[in-house]
Amino acid sequence: MEQQTEPVTEKLPEPAAIEPADGAVISLLNEQMTEWVKDYKRSQLDSICDFTEKCEPVPVRFYWGDGADYTNLLISEKPDMSDPDVYLCTGDGIEIEDLLPGTTYYWQTVSGANGEKERSEIHTFETLQSPRTVHIPGVSNVRDLGGKTTTDGKRVKYGLVFRGADFAHLTDEGVKKAVDILGIKTELDLRSSVKNGKSPLGDNVKYVSVTAPYYTGVSSADGKTALAEELRVFADPDNLPVYFHCSLGRDRTGTLAFVLLALLGVEEDQVYMDYEVSFFSDMGGYDDKTAPSFMVQQLDSLKSIVSPGKKKPLHDKTRAYLLKLGLTDAELDAIRANLLEEIS
Repeated sequence: MEQQTEPVTEKLPEPAAIEPADGAVISLLNEQMTEWVKDYKRSQLDSICDFTEKCEPVPVRFYWGDGADYTNLLISEKPDMSDPDVYLCTGDGIEIEDLLPGTTYYWQTVSGANGEKERSEIHTFETLQSPRTVHIPGVSNVRDLGGKTTTDGKRVKYGLVFRGADFAHLTDEGVKKAVDILGIKTELDLRSSVKNGKSPLGDNVKYVSVTAPYYTGVSSADGKTALAEELRVFADPDNLPVYFHCSLGRDRTGTLAFVLLALLGVEEDQVYMDYEVSFFSDMGGYDDKTAPSFMVQQLDSLKSIVSPGKKKPLHDKTRAYLLKLGLTDAELDAIRANLLEEIS
């Protein structure tokens, strides 16, 4: 979460009670996406997809109504309120972006004047488990691959791998969000290989470009070489956090995300759900209105290449495929070690 250093004033309509209410479960997605996540079934988006941007996160509204001129809002993932993010507010409420899905939060306010401070009781709420969509001004179809659970009881770490559309319309505010808040260290551009290319995120962000394959393209000689090059980026912890993208953030990006999540052992429905979130986006404004159900068939074709047969789990078959591409056991183990954590 973002650490606020300047007072933030927000004029919000006053609710009747403190928000979020104790025990509330809050979705960070819009209503349509929330219902889709709760009752997820593959290839069910054709009737609701209109290719407009809906995957930006919904901020959480906080309201305490104590009337103080200045209030510190403290938000922590720990019940004792240790290590909180602190937001200095002028007013009785604020909306906070970039909270994590599937997380229990604790919050309280500290307010007062003339050196006397009043600390509220500690409140708590949960966020609904869902894909984590992310707002980068000027960029569409952005999300964090973190939060997904694996078949061996682990979880993909939040804040290390982001996917989305290209930076064609990136704003100065978007650069600040990507670099200063999300901490992006590497841009992995899947559109084409560019010698001595530079990232629009600035000189301090490493730029890696690859002419990436998509779907069945991973079976060609060039596709295999490129896919291995892409994955090696995640084996080096110094490259993290990584933002990877093509143009729309769907096809070449979706291919890499599928293979990466399959290698990590993410449950198959979560892998497919991550792919289909793109259809809640305008995908960079590009004029591609292909039906979602048809595109999921392309993902099925990719799966049949990297994970043929039915005798072994998706993770094991994907790992075997990547070893044939020239990746080593040490590199694949490093990717898993860098990106996975135990579920506490």
